[in-house]
Amino acid sequence: MNDKNQFRIDELPPEHPLRQLPFAAPDGYFDTLPSRVQARVARKAKPAFSISWSWQRTAASLAGASLIAVLVWQTLPQRQETLGSEALAGVSNEVITAYLDEQGVSADELADSQQLHSSLGTDTTAIQFLNVRPTDIQQHIEDQNTLDNLNVGS
Repeated sequence: MNDKNQFRIDELPPEHPLRQLPFAAPDGYFDTLPSRVQARVARKAKPAFSISWSWQRTAASLAGASLIAVLVWQTLPQRQETLGSEALAGVSNEVITAYLDEQGVSADELADSQQLHSSLGTDTTAIQFLNVRPTDIQQHIEDQNTLDNLNVGS
């Protein structure tokens, strides 16, 4: 049934090729192996990160830095100084009137606010010019509290 010729290796003569080891290492090969491997690794070691100079990289870096500088320059808000009186001197009264009408400011409101500002000045005692008695202030506070209580209750 089995056409193959079966044999045992240990029955073969020692010089038979099947009894030979598949490879043979020279004497002392495994003794010197670690030092040879380390010598090759040390010789081939390259730095993990190296940067080389090229004109393309330099041009790209300068272009990127320029783009960032232009974008920052364009997006920073400009500081606006106050307008001096000489800047408004060239504006005609008609233009000022048209602007105030467009903004919904009437001449009466403007005159009242100018009169109030000129009478107040920078003095902190300007409240004395309002001609308000302390009892009137107290009555107004009480009225406001009453209104607030009514609004909360409803």
